[in-house]
Amino acid sequence: MINAVSVLLVLSSAASVVVGDNHCGGDNCARQVTGTRGGLIPVESRRADCRSFMRATVVPETTKTKTVTVTLTASHDGYYYGHDAELQAATKVPTAVPSYASACRAASNYSSACSCWGITAVTSTAGTKTRTTTVSVTTEACSYQYQV
Repeated sequence: MINAVSVLLVLSSAASVVVGDNHCGGDNCARQVTGTRGGLIPVESRRADCRSFMRATVVPETTKTKTVTVTLTASHDGYYYGHDAELQAATKVPTAVPSYASACRAASNYSSACSCWGITAVTSTAGTKTRTTTVSVTTEACSYQYQV
């Protein structure tokens, strides 16, 4: 009997080393996301949600090109007074946790549960957009009279 208990202890220790402790499945959030019990949304749908959630998209700043053509005359000061809107770069990161994962109190909890499947964060970059503005200003020359 003592030998059987000793063998079981050794085997359970070996199993914990092989399996490892990755802190997955120990809370209700992880159970709702990665669980297999009946009544849950299909596993592949939950995996797809995780892959989508873990994807951030970087939108680069729009390249601005401006062409200004000014025909100068004696009465024109030569300055362009146009105003360009600032175009900012942005990063879009999903933060909405699916409703079936209601036990995940924060996006970080949901992210952690998704990582139990080996799904890691991915960043993709959207294509660069170019904005071109062309402004032409032409004025009529005024007749200038020189008096002596």
